[in-house]
Amino acid sequence: MKLKFTRLFLVVLALYATGCSKDEFSEADAIAAQKELLNLKYQHELDLETLKQKGASALQQLINTAALQQLKMNDSLARASAVAAAKQDYSVAVTDVVTNAPVVDAEVIVSSEGKLFSSKTNAQGIATFSSLYLFPTSTFLITKTGYAATQIMRKDITLGTAKLWNTAELSNEISGTLYIETDLTNTTPEKVGGNVLVTASTSVPNGFNGSYSVQFPTYTTATGAYSLKLPAAPGAYTFSFAQVEADQKLYIYGTEDSTVAVPYQLPYLATVKTYFNVNASNVNIPSVVGPVFLKFPKDKLGRELYIPVNGYTNSTVYLSAVTDGFQVERLNVNAYNYYNGVYYDLNQSTFDANTKLDVTMVDIIGNIIKSQPLLSATTNSAGKIAMTSSAEGGYGSVHLRRDATGKLVANAKGLFSKAAVYDISQNSYILNYSSNLNFASNLITGLNYSLPNKGDKKIINFYYGSGESRVKKVY
Repeated sequence: MKLKFTRLFLVVLALYATGCSKDEFSEADAIAAQKELLNLKYQHELDLETLKQKGASALQQLINTAALQQLKMNDSLARASAVAAAKQDYSVAVTDVVTNAPVVDAEVIVSSEGKLFSSKTNAQGIATFSSLYLFPTSTFLITKTGYAATQIMRKDITLGTAKLWNTAELSNEISGTLYIETDLTNTTPEKVGGNVLVTASTSVPNGFNGSYSVQFPTYTTATGAYSLKLPAAPGAYTFSFAQVEADQKLYIYGTEDSTVAVPYQLPYLATVKTYFNVNASNVNIPSVVGPVFLKFPKDKLGRELYIPVNGYTNSTVYLSAVTDGFQVERLNVNAYNYYNGVYYDLNQSTFDANTKLDVTMVDIIGNIIKSQPLLSATTNSAGKIAMTSSAEGGYGSVHLRRDATGKLVANAKGLFSKAAVYDISQNSYILNYSSNLNFASNLITGLNYSLPNKGDKKIINFYYGSGESRVKKVY
């Protein structure tokens, strides 16, 4: 508003100055000056009205605010009176969770009316508070150096003592080694390796009601060993382990990505990424039968047929012991060979009619065949492999190879480093010495152990198992 009066004064001053500096004051000048004065007067009146309206609103707002503050003050005075009447003295008893002895110099903290109040426990393990306003669920926090902190609610302090657990006195120990099946081609588990998280936890009562959990973590060394220093605990320790991701070596017939299946695919040694958890062995372990297979030449469709030498039934190769190993004496190989869920049917393949086929043996683990036996099969007029008897007493689709005169060709019996006993009195052996090339211990390890007394020590070797899942399916 001051600005409006200033502008009006300046206009009047300008008119005066103009009149003093000019000999004549024109009518146009007078009209212009009058318009300016009228405009200023209108704006001034408008500003005054606006100010009046704002003043009335501000006054009403001030009245309303004062009334509200008065109400708040009255309410606060009434509440303060109720709080003062409800204030009480409190005592919190604190004992050791293992020994039940009073804990001295533990700090007990509680919040009341927006402030924190603290007290230390005396020789009897009791902390006292005077004239506090607390709710039933108000919580006392209890701490002491070397102890796991705990808490107890106001409504429970008369029902039992708060329990503190001395976690600094690490007189107990659980140690051992973690094992895992990362190589299914042997009969013993492997050590899990380094940097695997091992955690021991236990639940400790925190008074009359409720409990809290404390965890003690460590990591395995490069040899899979772990060691945990622990305090004596009122309850059992529960162990948990981080999931391990590792490559697993095993024999398989193929994976979900395979385009060729048995019996036209030999099993082979593969490495597949696998995930492991303790006591979790849900992953499928392929059942790959004995390590030796009969391999037939390519048929008219370009397929090579493989039949397992499985012993006792269907495809049995009988051997005898010689000075430096074992040699083939006869074979019984059936045309229809069903083994371990796979149907090996020689009639699936068609060859040239009335021909001799050279059959070889394949040792997929590479340490059984020292020299290849010389074997053959015969096709009939339809190009199918015929079932015949052999001069050495065998029967079936495959026999030791003979020349045109019927004599065994040189070195036909081959030489093998391993065999399983069939009839020791007859010096008779068979090639199948294992029902599966993949092995797993599938042990189950307990996860809960008690250390109730000071100085308790245990050695616990944990077993991860053969795997929980793989990045791809195998069979």
